[in-house]
Amino acid sequence: MALRRAVLASAIALLLGGCAITTSSPPPLPEALGRPALDPLITLSVVACEPLLWCIAAGTNPTSSSVGSASVEISAGGHRGWARVTAPPLSDATLTAASCWASGCLLGGSDASGSLLEIVNPAKRVAAVESARLPGSGVAALACPAPGRCLALVTTSIDTAVFESTTSGSSWRQLSTLPAALSTATAISCATPRACVAVGTGPTGAEAARTSDGGAKWSLAARPKGLQVFSAVSCGPSWCFAAARPRVGAAEVLQSRNRGASWTRFATSVARPDAVACTTASTCVAAGSGPGGGMIAWFVRPKREHVLTIQYVPDPLIAVACASPTRCAGVTQASTVSFSI
Repeated sequence: MALRRAVLASAIALLLGGCAITTSSPPPLPEALGRPALDPLITLSVVACEPLLWCIAAGTNPTSSSVGSASVEISAGGHRGWARVTAPPLSDATLTAASCWASGCLLGGSDASGSLLEIVNPAKRVAAVESARLPGSGVAALACPAPGRCLALVTTSIDTAVFESTTSGSSWRQLSTLPAALSTATAISCATPRACVAVGTGPTGAEAARTSDGGAKWSLAARPKGLQVFSAVSCGPSWCFAAARPRVGAAEVLQSRNRGASWTRFATSVARPDAVACTTASTCVAAGSGPGGGMIAWFVRPKREHVLTIQYVPDPLIAVACASPTRCAGVTQASTVSFSI
């Protein structure tokens, strides 16, 4: 009996040893999750986040003048689902700018009458068009670096004017105009209420400028040659990212380590970056598109990169913003995207 048991044990051991037991690991959880826009007729275009609070995503349907002509969505930190904001219809409007402070947000753009501003109260889920109309054809960019204080870059027929509000957008005064070489602005970011960077294009191609006095005076930055336009910019305390399109080739990321005084090219796995956000002195995000659709990567200074795993983001990301150093939101034209870094 003992011999039979020994033989049986040996046979079982041999059988098990010859058969590999394999288990399949579950796929990794997505680090970025897309959701369809709440209104399928709306083309989302902008996103912004209050510090540590709400994120808003907004867009319009320029072909409609009815209730469905504009949409604003909110999310707690960009991560607890998205809900509708009661917003007025916007006839023939396009939204091109968004920024938030600790208790509210401003949207900017244009309509048939020129520049357009809309104030959003995320906590109460309401939005209203500001009565103030800035002179010019549209609000190209907004930055609100302090409660109620915002800078607006307004496109005119010959240049870009810089306006300031200290009343959450209800009243404005012109501070300056951007340098002539930066005649058409596309974006602005402020690391502090006084230190801001504006980007865009002009007669000779892409340009960037910075201010250290809150927008009264601007100086042009040094940047690589061959760029056609800067499309986005974001600055942390000491590190700035920008997205730019060259005259030939795909879009690329640029960095500045001196608050926008000079820019250099920055390598990234994002094949066509169109959006950037810096969350701390040493962490920035680049987003856009890659071989499989939308693509997001975040970086720890100087060059450590982490590409996020993404679910339901088939289209390129066109804007990103962060509510905290680790929680961010983005938009494609048809979806909102929540992600952690």
